Amino acid sequence: MIIPRTERQRRFVAMAQELAPRFAERAPEHDRLGTFPQENFAEIREAGLPKLVIPQEFGGWGANLLETVLTMEVLAVGDGSTALSLTMHMQVMGSAAETRSWPRELFAHICQEVVQRGALVNSIATEPELGSPSRGGLPKTTAKPVYANRGVEPVAWIIDGYKTYASMSPALDYFIIPAALQDGSGHVARFVVPKGPHIQIIENWDAMGMRATGSHDIRIVEARVPHRFMLHRGHPQADDPTKSTINAWFALTVSAVYLGVAQAALETAIRYAQERVPTALGKPIAQLESVQRRLGQADLLLTQAQALLTQVADDWDRFPDRRRDLSPDIVAAKVTVTNHALEAVDHCMRVAGGASMSKRLPLERYYRDVRAGLYHPVVDDQAFPMLGRAAMKRLQEK
Repeated sequence: MIIPRTERQRRFVAMAQELAPRFAERAPEHDRLGTFPQENFAEIREAGLPKLVIPQEFGGWGANLLETVLTMEVLAVGDGSTALSLTMHMQVMGSAAETRSWPRELFAHICQEVVQRGALVNSIATEPELGSPSRGGLPKTTAKPVYANRGVEPVAWIIDGYKTYASMSPALDYFIIPAALQDGSGHVARFVVPKGPHIQIIENWDAMGMRATGSHDIRIVEARVPHRFMLHRGHPQADDPTKSTINAWFALTVSAVYLGVAQAALETAIRYAQERVPTALGKPIAQLESVQRRLGQADLLLTQAQALLTQVADDWDRFPDRRRDLSPDIVAAKVTVTNHALEAVDHCMRVAGGASMSKRLPLERYYRDVRAGLYHPVVDDQAFPMLGRAAMKRLQEK
């Protein structure tokens, strides 16, 4: 596929291409130790990448969804953990920039923080008892109102709670925290909480894959947050991907990361096949039809995945009035990309054979990392019934 196509796309992709090799060099050690790559994020800030999706009116580069997808995919070829972590910032701020759903003064303030000092933001919503908030439910994290002079509206909120999967937590400057309001309303609100002693990072991330994302648990202890740092409030409910509520920025940028990991696996398998010359064969195994078939199967899967991913992202950017109708396509892209990436990496492992199990090759890390794509919403067991209902609905509307 001829990607990137525009000068802007080429410029953003070139930035990622410059960073990716350095990230790749550090990835094995951070994966082995499960440490967070602070040096990668120092370079990300130095390159100005956090402002990729910040609107130009605030000094950012104003990247759209497709431009961001392409950038994150290339960054993931270098290191999936770093790209996945940074993607959380991109999807939060990219979606906010597109919808302008935040209070204007708060949005402008955070944008200025990102542009001026490379501030990083992520939404930390999952809890041990709640699970994924995409399935609905009331969080245990609470926000108590603070009033001044018997006022009707709170001036601040005191937030206490516990969250899991706080990706990029060692580098975050702002945590977006959903909390159950203790004002009798039964509402849940999302607050922008700056880092500080009230955010305690519990360094317990020790996963099979994506080991360097710093996705630790966090404890929020009496965080006093001004009322103006509330994003919105409402009754808790599960997301419905058949409606316009689905977060295209999350689903598509996260999918791009796993596509990038699989692309890295294919490049590794190709190089291995070209360099591996068994004594009994007397020539590179790349000349074997069986190896070429595996590489071809992997390449076809990734070509299909990229075609769908970039098409849906481009449609999202080009046809804003049709975004409600694109929800099933977004679900289809997420499921297709993550599953195709997983299958492609398996083909690459088979090309290298037993050597793929050794840490001398990065294939075993790619294999572990790419599996994490299955567990981001929308997960497969939700997606297929949703796509079925959407198909029936289309037929009824004909």
